[in-house]
Amino acid sequence: MSDQLNEFISDQHATNLHLTECLARIEQSQKDTNVRLFGGDGQKGTLPYMIEKAEETAKTIDGRIKVLENWRGTSRAWIAGAVAILGLEGSALGLYISRISSHIQMIQKITK
Repeated sequence: MSDQLNEFISDQHATNLHLTECLARIEQSQKDTNVRLFGGDGQKGTLPYMIEKAEETAKTIDGRIKVLENWRGTSRAWIAGAVAILGLEGSALGLYISRISSHIQMIQKITK
């Protein structure tokens, strides 16, 4: 009976040592994961890096949006100016044709 008890204790001790080693590996893995995620030991973690990159991307996108908005406003101003100029030129041409028409009518009246 004593041999069986000693063997059981020895097996239990081996199991406990194995479990302790496994728990130590799990603990180290959790510490390493924590350092990788949040940083530490002079390293920048993944999460702060991702937040920094997201902020840089947001600034870039804001800059591009402002450029597009300015371009849209400038384009509208150019189109409005072109429409105004074409309208004025059309009015001037209509007035010119009207005056020529009145001169032609006067010439036709004189020649009749």
